[in-house]
Amino acid sequence: KRPPNNNHTITQSTTMRILFSSLLIASLTRAARAASVSLDEYRDHYDPAPAAAVEFEDATGVGGGSGEEERNLSGSKGDKGGKGGKAHKASKHVGLEDGFVDLSEDFERDETALAQPLIGRLPVRDNSFLRAALVLENGKIVGKYVRADVNVDDPRAVHSTTKGLISLAIGKLIAEGDLRLDMPLGDIFSDEHWIGDNTDFRKRVTIRELLTMTSGLHSGASIPPGDNLNEALYNPIFHPQSTNKGYNYMFRNNILSYVIYAMTCRNGREHCKIPLEYFVYFILPSLGVTGIGSCPAGSWNVAHENWSDYGNTDACSDGEFAWFTNEEGFEGATSGMTMTVNVMAKLGQLYLQGGKSAPGPGGEQVVPESWIDQTWTPHVKPPTIVGDNAGGFFWYQLDKDTWFSYGLGGQIIAVNRRLNRVVAMQSDLVGEGCPSIHVMRDIMKLNEGDFK
Repeated sequence: KRPPNNNHTITQSTTMRILFSSLLIASLTRAARAASVSLDEYRDHYDPAPAAAVEFEDATGVGGGSGEEERNLSGSKGDKGGKGGKAHKASKHVGLEDGFVDLSEDFERDETALAQPLIGRLPVRDNSFLRAALVLENGKIVGKYVRADVNVDDPRAVHSTTKGLISLAIGKLIAEGDLRLDMPLGDIFSDEHWIGDNTDFRKRVTIRELLTMTSGLHSGASIPPGDNLNEALYNPIFHPQSTNKGYNYMFRNNILSYVIYAMTCRNGREHCKIPLEYFVYFILPSLGVTGIGSCPAGSWNVAHENWSDYGNTDACSDGEFAWFTNEEGFEGATSGMTMTVNVMAKLGQLYLQGGKSAPGPGGEQVVPESWIDQTWTPHVKPPTIVGDNAGGFFWYQLDKDTWFSYGLGGQIIAVNRRLNRVVAMQSDLVGEGCPSIHVMRDIMKLNEGDFK
């Protein structure tokens, strides 16, 4: 392994990005910019909140709301936050910052808890698919498992867990005022990027709808995510019934990658950031994640050619965090992140801490706590791998206290706010049944104090 590189520079197809940057910035000057667009304007024929979703939200006491509270997120760029603001939903923490840790430092180990093997605490079942697992409670490592043939410091493709993590960048951009949940894609990308049929419908798709997968667009495993912006906007399937705006799983698509780039470019070309750059500049440093690997242009396509070796990270240079790219050098929005199980745990702990990197005045509010709350608010009720549970912004609800982000084959980040517990898991691709879900559930069923 190469040592962490604090002066890491990201290598991409420079010429291609400069050409794309020039075209995109030129188009943005012609696109409508973040004007005061009312969400109600789109509700007549393009309802961003299906009736079933609103009813479900009301049943939980959240309510549909006007959406205004979601557009006015607290926390601005560089905001350090004092006590971290109000706690999550009356916090569900024992104390306001109880269990918060400095994420730039290594996790402490609870040696007493670790004396008992993690697998020994769980019901007997075939867990041979499990590669590595890390359990945190109150910010300390209380459970750990690493299979004998696995190097825990090797990064692993986390597949669709990427969706649950790219939303951090979207939340941060919204908090900084560059983006809105109700912003339609037609206000971000101008006419020359829209090709094919049904462009009026596609232009009306909002950021909120992409995050909740209620855009009316669908992309299965056989649909390319888009090697350029035009393809990303055009490739998802449009069905006549899409006007109902029901839940449609977006397996592969790169629209949000280009959204991140477009919104950062609005402040001038020197501020343009592709997704990996955005994470390297604004999110990962506060977590002490500095060993960044680089992936060549087109690595996403290479890594996903062969099911038996799906998501192989050999194309990327060594690092605890890297990200597969399309042919244009833009990282995948719905899959493509690779990371160690330790980095997965740090990102889970960041969510548990309400987006704050450390307790007290020294902790940076990396993303507003209100964004974490919105991410873990039931917005839609899709069929999921754990039953008919709620879906938030790319996260799913396991039970009333636990939300998780899931990647193909059992790459999981799960957070239980009542127990102050984080579970990070990496698994082999074992096909049917999602047995890793059972392991996650078993760990979350352990009572408070069981790791003493």
